[in-house]
Parts: sequence; structure tokens; C-alpha cells
Amino acid sequence: MRIPERAGPSRGTRVYGRTSSSDEAAGTARGEGLDRPVAHVLGIPDSDMTPPVQAAMDRLLAEVSQLHDEVASLRERLNRAESLADTDPLVPLRNRRAFVRELERMIAYAARPGNAVALLMVDVDGLKPINDQGGHAAGDEAIRQIAAALVECTRGSDLLGRLGGDEFGVVLMDTDRAGAEDIAARITATVAERVVLMPDGPRPLSVSCGLCAFEPGLTMQDVLARADAALYRQKAARPAH
Repeated sequence: MRIPERAGPSRGTRVYGRTSSSDEAAGTARGEGLDRPVAHVLGIPDSDMTPPVQAAMDRLLAEVSQLHDEVASLRERLNRAESLADTDPLVPLRNRRAFVRELERMIAYAARPGNAVALLMVDVDGLKPINDQGGHAAGDEAIRQIAAALVECTRGSDLLGRLGGDEFGVVLMDTDRAGAEDIAARITATVAERVVLMPDGPRPLSVSCGLCAFEPGLTMQDVLARADAALYRQKAARPAH
């Protein structure tokens, strides 16, 4: 059974509307939202507010405002750099490092009563022949097609990642084993509708899936090992690619 999606973070970075204390402080420094002149806030008597003092304060406030803008720009650049560091270079999914980090958090979530979570390992069938016969451009296109199919078949609250050359991971939130099996079947069918262009014509794509439903007491290594074992059992039972 797959529980309806709860409100939660999307695949992108959640943006919070709360104003930070540094933003508030910068606003105060610029005199924003104050009922009193800045000089009074700083405790400067009116008698001391000569034109030179006022000019010096104006310069100081302008510098504070500029520093605030520079900090905001640096923070935005840092957020972009962190996002790039967590994203696969070929497809808009998490890379292995980011996926494993989030997987640890989701294992802790699954340990709480009533939280069903499952891991799917998805392996692209026959990627090496595609690379050998169609070149790496064809192989890259196959990876993109598989990634698009995974996004199509999952929800924003699920965790998607590319773990290696031809291997993907999918963590299905609030989904038990039966629900995960349904999703795996949907992924397999959706991928089967996609093709990659080869020198001899379009070639249908296919994947194999291995499933592990999280259980209390399982470590991350246990979960990955069980899903891997299920994946290779499925590949062994299918015709060679």
C-alpha cells in the first residue's frame, strides 16, 4: 500500500520565508521600520548631529548596507555550490554521496512506528553494448531517459539518486513492500516505452529492480545489501543483455 503523499520537501531546495536575525539587524542599521531617527537609536543627542557627523553616519550606513548585500550574494553562491556538489553531473538527481547521506536519515525515519519506507535499486540493462555500439552520447541519452522515467513514476517526497554508471537508487517514502513492488513494475513498464537511437535504429530500454522494505534494526549497509541481492536475482532470472 502506498500512503498518499504528505506535505514535505520537494526534490529542490526548500525556501523558508523566515527573516533571519542578520537580515533584521541589517534592516535596523539601514534605519528601516524604525519610528525614531537612527541617531536616537544609537543614542546620539540631537545637539551632536552636526552636518559632518550626519555625513559620517550616512557613509557608515551605506557601507553596512553594501556588506549586507555582499553577504546575501555569498550565501546564494554557497547554496548553489552545495546544490551542485550534491547533484549528478549528467542528470538532475542526487549523486551517490548525497543519496547515501539522505538514506541514513530516512532509515532513522523508518525506525519510528508506523513509518513505511522502501529502497529500490534500479540497474540499466545492456548499457555497455549501447556505449560500445552507439558511443557515449547514446549511453548518456539512455541514462537521461531512465532518469526521466524514475521522476515520472515517483513523487516529490521520494529520494532519487544516480549511484554509479548504470545504477540508480529510489527511496519510496510512506510505502510498504506491496506498494514498492507496484512502483517497481510501473518503472519497468515506463522504461520499456522509451528508446535510444542507435546506428541500426531505435533500441528499446529496460531496467532491473531490486527491492528492500526497511525494517527496524537494519543498518544502511543491510538495506543496500538486500536491495542489491534482490536486483541481481532478478537480473539472473532474465535473459542476458
